[in-house]
Amino acid sequence: MTALFCDVANSTALAERFDPEDWTEIISEAFARLTDAIRRYDGTVARLMGDGILAFFGAPTAHEDDPQRAILAALAMMEAVRLYGAELKARHDIDFTVRIGINTGPAVVAEVGAPQAAEQTALGDAVNVAARMEQTATPGTIQCSDDTHQLVGRLFDCEPLGPVEVKGKSAPIAAWRVLRANANPGRLRGIEGVSAPMIGRDREWAVLTDAMVDVMQGRGRIVCLIGEAGLGKSRLIAELQEHWMAQGGDAAHWLQMQGVPYDSSRPFGLFQNFARTMFGVESDDPKEVIHQKVSDGIRAKGGTEDDVALCSVGFERVINARSVNPGDEFTTEEVRRDIYDVLYPAFRQKCQANPLVIVAEDLHWADTASVDLIQHLMGLLDEGSLLIIATSRPERQGPGWKLKVHAETEFPHRYAELHLKPLAPADTDRLVSALLDIADLPAELRAMILRKADGNPYFVEEIVRTLIEDGVVYRTDDGLHWRADTAVADIAIPDSLQGLLVARMDRLDEETRATLQRAAVIGRSFYYRILQAISDATIAIDRHLASLERVELLRESRRNPELEYMFRHELARDAAYGTILNRRRREFHRLVAEAIETLFADRLAEKAHLLAQHFALAGDQEKALRYHEMAAETAAGLHAGAEGLNHYDQAIAAAQELGALADVTRLQGARSALAAATMAA
Repeated sequence: MTALFCDVANSTALAERFDPEDWTEIISEAFARLTDAIRRYDGTVARLMGDGILAFFGAPTAHEDDPQRAILAALAMMEAVRLYGAELKARHDIDFTVRIGINTGPAVVAEVGAPQAAEQTALGDAVNVAARMEQTATPGTIQCSDDTHQLVGRLFDCEPLGPVEVKGKSAPIAAWRVLRANANPGRLRGIEGVSAPMIGRDREWAVLTDAMVDVMQGRGRIVCLIGEAGLGKSRLIAELQEHWMAQGGDAAHWLQMQGVPYDSSRPFGLFQNFARTMFGVESDDPKEVIHQKVSDGIRAKGGTEDDVALCSVGFERVINARSVNPGDEFTTEEVRRDIYDVLYPAFRQKCQANPLVIVAEDLHWADTASVDLIQHLMGLLDEGSLLIIATSRPERQGPGWKLKVHAETEFPHRYAELHLKPLAPADTDRLVSALLDIADLPAELRAMILRKADGNPYFVEEIVRTLIEDGVVYRTDDGLHWRADTAVADIAIPDSLQGLLVARMDRLDEETRATLQRAAVIGRSFYYRILQAISDATIAIDRHLASLERVELLRESRRNPELEYMFRHELARDAAYGTILNRRRREFHRLVAEAIETLFADRLAEKAHLLAQHFALAGDQEKALRYHEMAAETAAGLHAGAEGLNHYDQAIAAAQELGALADVTRLQGARSALAAATMAA
């Protein structure tokens, strides 16, 4: 989660100038404006502390972009304080400002305190560092840790502050001052200085380029590109835009807009963000400034005075669109009709003069009004050279899915639909080779990347990025290749993927999420009857499993000889496992081990390796020792020397922890005998 601390600068001196009741009113109004900004980005106001605020992003509900939301909220808070501070300066001649500190990391969010005075709060070093970031920030500024900056640095203009001495920390912490959102953040995914060709998307590329050819020849087309996060929707769009330009397409006739998760309830938010970005319109620009910027922007893109006269009105209406309140001069329907009436002819003029492409990305986050407007613009498919490309995740309840259904129903003759699937193992291997140009990449490392990524290109990139950041993979002196260390250890799930996967899990109801966590303790693959054995008898696990299959977190892997499920991605299993507190993990591992003992009582030697693992993670070293020894003997009988030696090592470690010296000596002898036999073979 990302923690945000905010406090009023110089509050003690300011409070001395006011009656306590008057000061309370000033602080209350400030808090109202500040907490509005936090809630705008779906943060949780955890505590109001005199002159300060503690907010969480990622708890109790995670989003895949919580660090970004926290900084956007901080910028909005600073803007709210700027306006409020101007009012207070005029009324009371005081300088009112705040300072904000932000940090991202693991934390425990729980009820603490006595039953009669309990409070839900977050505990852990991540929260403490956020507090220190705020305390060391200059008044009127936002300061974030390097942990947060690494996740969102490309999205914001930030000033490095270097190492900051932090109370209670043995070493300084790198900090950054956040200045503003980056208007042109560039490529948000991928690895700096490393690139790979598009791999495994030949069929999708053919459909998209055929649609572009049709539009350049005067026929309207619409393509819906559907797939889970990270499968390459944005990469296909980026490649297609380059192809458009190479084929003589006009840059001014490639219009691209993108849904954002915290704007899904703002009417015409998708089109507003698009228009504001296109013309450089700020949130506080007055109407006359908006008009000038839009007019100048259209002319700069080669638009005629007729274009200015027609298009500027439409874009200005969209930019100024808002929710209509009782007593307003215009009704919601009148505002909507005005936007439709001016934008439809504006876009008709553009696509009849030249081929036009409208790309609407991430429609699963789009607002309903924007989706309705795109559907309205689909009427132009029969009137001009228009290509509409819509991308979305397979979320049937979202407003973007309605657009897909409308397109395939009303325009089947112009419609194409592409469902992106994970890359095939061979294509994933090619992608790894392209990103890591290493002749002798260890087979163990390559296998680990393929297993973790499971065909998701974004997952591949993030895993490779983590290997680079952790020093497992690094540049050689000539700067042309990469070299991998020979010792390869399993890696932790990257933070950027953790947020994405946990956000999906947090959209589940509490009982279904609990079932997923129990399944994660069993392993990537698990038998239905083991999950049933460790679940509360009142829990409807069949319904939960069906839900988890629908959201593509689990899949049924086989029914014979018995029903078995598996996580679609190993990283999803890792993320679910990581959300369980250590104490609960130990309890669950014991339940799993005891269930295996009971259900497979006649096959204990076959399951010994699993029993050893679960009892060890449950903290039961006596049983872990027993089953590691059994697993070692089983492996030796199967001439699997390496596995047997590993189990003997684990058994010896358990015996040493128990202080069982006789067992240590006996196990060391058995290990030596197996090692000798393995060498002889």
